[in-house]
Amino acid sequence: MAVGSLVSPGDHMTSIAELYALQETDLALAADRSMLADVRSRLGDNDELSSAQQLVSERETDLRAAGKHFKEQEYEADELRQKIEPVEKKIYSGTVQNPKELADLQMELESLKRRRNGLEDKALVAMDAQEEAQTALDEARAELSSADAAYLADQTELQEQQTGLESNIAMLEARRELQAGQVEGSLLKLYDQIAVNHNGRAVAKIEGGACQGCRLTLPQNVIQRARGRGNLVQCSSCERILYLS
Repeated sequence: MAVGSLVSPGDHMTSIAELYALQETDLALAADRSMLADVRSRLGDNDELSSAQQLVSERETDLRAAGKHFKEQEYEADELRQKIEPVEKKIYSGTVQNPKELADLQMELESLKRRRNGLEDKALVAMDAQEEAQTALDEARAELSSADAAYLADQTELQEQQTGLESNIAMLEARRELQAGQVEGSLLKLYDQIAVNHNGRAVAKIEGGACQGCRLTLPQNVIQRARGRGNLVQCSSCERILYLS
């Protein structure tokens, strides 16, 4: 775009330096607003804590199931013990004289003892499973405690960040309003239009003879015109407003 005058003679002339300062404020505002949005999205976020709570609940269910199974095995083993005692007493009491009856009782006793031994083995396995389930629950509860402490610390930090960002944004908004009020209306409109197309960077510094927006070398006559306080000079490539400090 061609070089032109910012305002008509006699009007207040906005310097490009003031426009560049406005841009710095706008960029800081955009950064803080983005950070605030991220902080707010993380406030109340407890996925890790929820996972730890869910794990504890699952481990508690596992422990109850293991405990129930152990008690069932013990109960069945106790029932067999109660059946074995009268048979043993009958065999060793001497009251049974019939050899066949005695042999039958002996066979029954051996059968009951085999069943009891099998159930006792199962009870031992069930007891081990119960102990493992208790250990797993203890570990899950420890993880939950750690996750809960980390969550509380994280939320406290996020709340502090939110408060600080909100305060800083309010300060920047007030500064922005003051700065924008000092910019001539048509120039501010142009600035806003260019900013939309260039991620908020409507003004580009001239450094090393090049536009720092698109990095292209500028003609000397463009650089000279950009030195004038009241001159609006735009890069012919990216159309950003040029600023020579």
